[in-house]
Amino acid sequence: MSFERRTKAVFFFKPLGLREHILGLGEKAYPIERKRTRCVMWNTDSYGYGWESDPLYVSIPFFISVNKDAKGFFVNSCSKLTFDIGVGEYDRIVVSSPEDWMEVYIFEGPRISDVVERFCELVGKPFLPPKWFFGHQISRYSYFPQNTVLELVEEHKKEGIPVDVLYLDIDYMDGYRLFTWDKSRFPDPKSLVQKLHQMGVKVVTILDPGIKLDQNYEVFKKFLGFYVENCDSTIYTGRVWPGMCVFPDFFNPKARELWSKTVEEWVREYDLDGVWLDMNEPSVFNESKSFSEDAVHTLGNGKKVSHVFVHNAYALYEAMATFEGVKRVKEGFVLTRSGYAGIQRFAAVWSGDNTSSWENMRLQLPLLLSLSLSGVPFVGCDVGGFIGRSDPELVARFYEMCCLLPLFRNHKDKKANDQEAYNLPSKYKEMVKRAISLRLSLLPYIYSLAYQASKRGHPVIRPLAYEFQDDENCYQINDEYMLGPSLLVAPILEKGAQKREVYLPRGTWLDWWTEDEQQGEAWVTATQELPLFLRKGSILPTEQKIVVYGSSSFLLYQDKEVELRSEENALYSSQPLEASVEFKKANAKRAKVDENVVGCENGKIEKVRFTRIILL
Repeated sequence: MSFERRTKAVFFFKPLGLREHILGLGEKAYPIERKRTRCVMWNTDSYGYGWESDPLYVSIPFFISVNKDAKGFFVNSCSKLTFDIGVGEYDRIVVSSPEDWMEVYIFEGPRISDVVERFCELVGKPFLPPKWFFGHQISRYSYFPQNTVLELVEEHKKEGIPVDVLYLDIDYMDGYRLFTWDKSRFPDPKSLVQKLHQMGVKVVTILDPGIKLDQNYEVFKKFLGFYVENCDSTIYTGRVWPGMCVFPDFFNPKARELWSKTVEEWVREYDLDGVWLDMNEPSVFNESKSFSEDAVHTLGNGKKVSHVFVHNAYALYEAMATFEGVKRVKEGFVLTRSGYAGIQRFAAVWSGDNTSSWENMRLQLPLLLSLSLSGVPFVGCDVGGFIGRSDPELVARFYEMCCLLPLFRNHKDKKANDQEAYNLPSKYKEMVKRAISLRLSLLPYIYSLAYQASKRGHPVIRPLAYEFQDDENCYQINDEYMLGPSLLVAPILEKGAQKREVYLPRGTWLDWWTEDEQQGEAWVTATQELPLFLRKGSILPTEQKIVVYGSSSFLLYQDKEVELRSEENALYSSQPLEASVEFKKANAKRAKVDENVVGCENGKIEKVRFTRIILL
């Protein structure tokens, strides 16, 4: 490895081996294997992006090199970095920065999981979202008026489709002014939120950074003295949804505190459950799509810095201030479109304005899995696709692909068809309902993985290579993922397909639906609606039971930690636990539960309280 300073740039060089794999780099529209790509770190409003669109909304200048052992590299710069992974020079990685210095952190493995864990030790461990975050979420640009919002939830419930979270997009505002309501559309927002809560639905409202330039607008006056500036100390302005806007300088601690207080008041007054941050790349309606590079920010020590050097961190500091404001009122939740390394401390991330196409659906998995490898475990995409018209089969397959992602939200543009699940033809509606039901049944496992992520940074969804680092085939698999260490998910992503080829890595696998065993390092044909395979050596808690398949250990979290450990014919709990238990591929007729002997059928034990179960 070496560094070189040239005129107005610094370069970092690293050798690139022929069999070396490169993973990570955050949100990029490329396959999981980043070798032979060139990409730019510059948060950009990328409406309607597709494969190889670059840059996108989130910049995380961190990559993982796997050459037998894994090693991580983090270039800590918020400016416009370029990563050339063996394109310009076949045998080298070249990273360039427009600054006159470069700070690089190196993380030793040997496993990919070790690298991710150490990276999160540096940039910050993820926040733990509230449990309701992991339910079924719905959104639209935009749902209104007030009565229609309530009817919308009722229509879902009539069809037996649960709704756990509802988002309100910018049309709830008065002329797109932040922290206001359009009283013609939402005459009584407090009553609306109260009624939705009574229906079991949480409410999240959108906020953009652009504050309307209007001297009669109280929020505009409130932030005077704390806006992004021009070089001559006048206020920087740019056009966004409300018209001409000004922008809080989130690099200024006083501006962040004022924003936190304003968010706190907003959430408290209307009993809201979270905040959704959009347009925070930052996005402006101009040729460059963002602030002028010579716009000026004020840091905590009073130092002035040009926007070009801190661009990618604007959303990070906005999320920090927003999260602080929300958590002063209730269990904090923030969803953001943009971010930088460490964004996981404050927010979940969705992949922005995707399109309703089969090709774009196939892009979402490598994109989200790479974000997960980059320290951001709570990720998702707009289910069904945001832009364009979505056919019912596509929506159903989107639901299947996404039903085990951390964020599970259907979101749609206003200039497209209605893709709420209750609007689908019966065949596809039932597919969606089954996907939602599967997710809800696995919430104990998913929430435990989320808890583990908050403690150590390990992703909830993982590329196969994360679990099977020594299996070369796994680096080329972009249409499967692991949910935690135990469950392989292989959604059908081709129009009209009724089956697919699935790669099973080394080991023994159990078809989740048929319970047929398969030996790994092999391709198999799966004919199930959503192919799932359970890895031998797993403990997987569901709403109905704890599934045991071979010898393993698992940290269950249900408001407290419970350590589970299994052997082929035994399960141990660190403290008394009440549950049904099923040992897969066991033929026992009896079991010893602590000191009592009970009957069981093929390793299935109905609800018991135990610290130890041994099959007899």
